[in-house]
Amino acid sequence: MTQEKNQKNPKRPLNPYMRFSSMGIQMGVTIAVCVYGGVKLDELWDLKPILTISLSLFGVFAGLYLVYKEVTKLNQDE
Repeated sequence: MTQEKNQKNPKRPLNPYMRFSSMGIQMGVTIAVCVYGGVKLDELWDLKPILTISLSLFGVFAGLYLVYKEVTKLNQDE
């Protein structure tokens, strides 16, 4: 019975607003984690904000990559 129910109601795609807002949240969390890690490592090793700047830039590029990957996945689904 459950198989018949699953076949009749295929999985609905997510709302586009929900997908794009989740991408923004994911990008913000990635950047925040990298900045936090950079600050803590600079404090631990008593450095100037070299690692904070480096890891924050890495977080921005990693976030942009994740958004790019998600957008290309959206285009392939359509």
